Amino acid sequence: MKFLTIAALTLLAATPALADSVATEQARADYHQARADAARAAIQKDNAEFDATQSQIDADSAQVQANSASADAAGTQAAADAARADADNLQAQANAATADAATAQQQASASQSDAISAQARADAAAADRAEALARAHAARDDLEGSRFP
Repeated sequence: MKFLTIAALTLLAATPALADSVATEQARADYHQARADAARAAIQKDNAEFDATQSQIDADSAQVQANSASADAAGTQAAADAARADADNLQAQANAATADAATAQQQASASQSDAISAQARADAAAADRAEALARAHAARDDLEGSRFP
């Protein structure tokens, strides 16, 4: 594709007016493509930020569950110490609550990891957007420069 563009520009170089209009049209096409790229990058950034927010909400919820389960385990253990007659039953409840806390903690860790990953995608999308905007500005500058030499 670039070879054809270069060949067309070479052939049109003999006629400066035609070459100028081809360069202007190419600059316009580059400008519109860069704007479309910037819009796509903005959408990807927004989606990644939404995913990061959802993952953070999930992580917070899992952390609350982990804290609650941990508090339940501590309360159950205290009850087991206070009531030696029911110690076996209460110890089993404490072990179950601790297992729930560990599961919830694992879920919180996984959600936190998802949030970090989504933030990285958001950062990458922001960088893509910035690059696309820079290309759009350069294409606009090329377009304006070709109009007013």
